[in-house]
Amino acid sequence: MVMEKVYAVIDLKSFYACVECAERGLDPFTTPLVVCDERRGDGTIIMAVTPYLKAKGLSNVMRKFELPRGIPYIFAKPRMELYVQKSTEFNALLLNYFAKEDWYPYSIDETFIHLTPYLELYKKTPEELIEFIIKEIYDHLKLYVTVGIAPNMFLAKCALDLEAKKDPRYYARWTMEDVKTKLWQIKPLHKIWGIGKRYERRLHKLGLFTMGDIAKCPKAKLKEEFGIMGEELWEHANGIDNTDLSEKYVPLDKSLTSGQVLFRDYEVNEAPVLIREMTDELCMRMRKNNLKAKKVGLSIMTSKPESSTYSKSMSLLLPTCSNTELFKAFMEVFNKFPLEGAKIRSLHLSVSGLSSDPYEQLSLIEDYVTQNTKEQRMWETLDELHARYGKDKIMRANALTRASTYLRRTKQIGGHNK
Repeated sequence: MVMEKVYAVIDLKSFYACVECAERGLDPFTTPLVVCDERRGDGTIIMAVTPYLKAKGLSNVMRKFELPRGIPYIFAKPRMELYVQKSTEFNALLLNYFAKEDWYPYSIDETFIHLTPYLELYKKTPEELIEFIIKEIYDHLKLYVTVGIAPNMFLAKCALDLEAKKDPRYYARWTMEDVKTKLWQIKPLHKIWGIGKRYERRLHKLGLFTMGDIAKCPKAKLKEEFGIMGEELWEHANGIDNTDLSEKYVPLDKSLTSGQVLFRDYEVNEAPVLIREMTDELCMRMRKNNLKAKKVGLSIMTSKPESSTYSKSMSLLLPTCSNTELFKAFMEVFNKFPLEGAKIRSLHLSVSGLSSDPYEQLSLIEDYVTQNTKEQRMWETLDELHARYGKDKIMRANALTRASTYLRRTKQIGGHNK
């Protein structure tokens, strides 16, 4: 008899806020702690609030000035290095009990586990095994988790988002029998994993307002409207998800990106400073992984009220990880945008067509050895110095100009304070 598959998705509850409470020895269910750098002013974004504040109606999607008055808030400055460390410890703990083939970290605070092989190994039911893991995580990390359990990853995520987070046991288990009684009743549709509000509006135009409506809609009609995503949506509405954790996704085209949203409107003539800094970052990451790029892409969004987005890519003659060559390529793309009189608010650079080909195509025109090899050695030396002493110890001179964001970014991870 073939055992029904069982998956779990484990979510670190109010992760950033609970880490800050654990560091202070506080109970997140009785503490009004807010993860927010209050020095940035009333408009700064709140990264997380404790379960205590969530119970009072607060959410992470708000700004400091929106906090209700009359509550003695504890403001915790974001510490991304600490959160990454705790996420690593959380996943390392899971790997004490589950093999890598059955483990898939979905985000910094969520991880999927294929439980099926371990029920017989540990002689436990899915609920018993999850109760054990919940206790292990709290005993070792003093962090709380919620868990969704189901026959596939989609239903496990639904069980987590729609039921487990409100269950006093901190977990919920769904079976295929729950598809009609629980999943089909859910509305609005944007509560469902993978359905955004724009997607929801398109479904409404087809007269589809619940997952039950989608499940009963002809699959061919959804495919006609949404393509392959329509087929997947129909399958999810019927509780079907054939994702296999052991089948790792390998992208056809590898790429690296660097982007930033600016704190003020930038003049067009200030942008090259940022493009150069972001190019240097991408080249450092390529050298670290012994990669070269065959294509560059640049996207720019101008400031409101007449916000516009410009995006263009360009193939290179030869693969390279040269700072000079890639900066020239990005600037060639940049100069093609009609930006006269515009103010720039965000930049996004990408390199793609990455390869680790050890061979070089020499140029018959340029002095390859003198120019390219010398520059490569210089940057490799800088990489070593940055790794040893920090990126703020040696830098380009324009890092000290008003346009530069280099020094601020050396103190951040993912746009937030380390």
